Amino acid sequence: MTTIGISKRTRIGQWNVRTLREPSRLAQFAAEMKRLHIEIAGISEMRWSGSEKTTTSNSNLVLHRSSNDGSRYGVGIYVSERIKNTLHSSEPISDRLKKARFRCRARHINIIQCYALTEDAKDDTKDDFYIAFTATLSKTRQGDINILVRDFYAKEGPNNTGLRSVMGQQGTGTRNDNEERLAELCQLFQLVIGGTIFPHKDVHKYSWTSPSGNTRNLIGHICISTKWRHSLLDVRNKRQSS
Repeated sequence: MTTIGISKRTRIGQWNVRTLREPSRLAQFAAEMKRLHIEIAGISEMRWSGSEKTTTSNSNLVLHRSSNDGSRYGVGIYVSERIKNTLHSSEPISDRLKKARFRCRARHINIIQCYALTEDAKDDTKDDFYIAFTATLSKTRQGDINILVRDFYAKEGPNNTGLRSVMGQQGTGTRNDNEERLAELCQLFQLVIGGTIFPHKDVHKYSWTSPSGNTRNLIGHICISTKWRHSLLDVRNKRQSS
């Protein structure tokens, strides 16, 4: 979860939901966003079919993009009823990438929801994903604020030698190939990895825990245009309510 202060403080969240196929899961998700006062949230693994804009029973918006049969992956962007009128446009890029552009008092904001491949995926498959990602960022308008959210499967350690322009020293874990790819992308488009900047207890950094409970990593990230780094007030993991 992150907090941004531009004209007003707006909370932006991210969540891997595993699936939102059952109607009750969408209601649960919306209730959790309301509890956490989150206005915009990136969603991974929705597994809804096709590409649409859905209005919930509480007048919130869900912009989503998945495969035609909804059998795998799928990304979405949740927009609360309070700020949905600021939505300028949305673009369904792939079942792993989704972009929405919002009007803001200062300038427009692009929210790009990403669901990257795991570390053990084939290099050529990763290459295809980052080529599409690079093309998406290349098309954003100059002067817009770019914010990237969610599952990069990139482990950001505390060592930022040679990468001080894109990350701080508050990361956790050991760097992997996905981290190198993310860092390269951030350098190319002048972005900073927000979760490596703010000091927090480890429990508020980890976004993934192995089934055994013995391994924990920070793999979900929020990145923001470097020029607007000081508009980023905090980034931390919030544990789900019981």
